[in-house]
Amino acid sequence: MAKNLVIVESPAKSATIKKILWPDFEVKASYGHVVDLPQKKMWIDTENNFKPIYEVSPDKKKTIAELKKFAKVAETVWIATD
Repeated sequence: MAKNLVIVESPAKSATIKKILWPDFEVKASYGHVVDLPQKKMWIDTENNFKPIYEVSPDKKKTIAELKKFAKVAETVWIATD
């Protein structure tokens, strides 16, 4: 298993980045955003310094579980956002 895990949003970017990095890097895609603001309730906690509230997208639970598996065995996790 790779020492470093790089998480990107796009599977196409994942493939491209994997070609560039060293062999001790594993690159995985999250297939887009995995959390979002709630649709049916207030998304800012006015009692807690206006902290935003996020929800895990229901269709991303499997993706998150898979990424967590890879993250547990990696020494370092890099989040490469757009």
